[in-house]
Amino acid sequence: MASVVEEAERRVLDLRATPSPKWGTKDRILLAASQLFAVHGFRGASTRAIAEQVGVRQPSLFKHFASKRDMLNELAVFDMHVPAQHAQRAAAGDGPATDRLAAYLAWDFEWYRTMPFDLRGMTDDLVRSEGLADAQRALTKWTRSVKAILRQGVDTGEFAAGSVRFVPPVIETLSWHMVHSTSATGKTVDDGVRFVLAAVLNPDGPS
Repeated sequence: MASVVEEAERRVLDLRATPSPKWGTKDRILLAASQLFAVHGFRGASTRAIAEQVGVRQPSLFKHFASKRDMLNELAVFDMHVPAQHAQRAAAGDGPATDRLAAYLAWDFEWYRTMPFDLRGMTDDLVRSEGLADAQRALTKWTRSVKAILRQGVDTGEFAAGSVRFVPPVIETLSWHMVHSTSATGKTVDDGVRFVLAAVLNPDGPS
């Protein structure tokens, strides 16, 4: 999976640097699909609507994707596989859990803040959809890795005991809200990191 993850990261860098009207057809299809999935959900977004938003005939979609589910599966690489690998590295790293969690959060929030696709609601779609076992496993790996960092911090006295349960969904929510909060209120990635750390840090400090 590492090569797929590396390719996804390179692809995001290229897309960030290119205006979306100049993207290739496949990426424009993914962009339209992601936007419609975010608004209507996977089941509510039709391939006809995706084709209309891209400005192509519906059969043209299937030259690039065999099905709507394949579009969702490819978007899941950006939303599940890439973050899962970064979280796993952070969990296996050295040094204080506080530093490793802060570094992961800074990467995560920046990844979503500058993500060219609209990944809101992806987790719900993935959990409820069949035929996406790899993506669902990546989501499980991400959750376990984040919880591992938190447990390490609890063990060293850096984090409050209750953080293991409530922090993963908080990170998920902040991840795709980051771009909206940044543009609307001037909040930054650092604000997001500080918010999470303030919630998890043990007020009595490491034992």
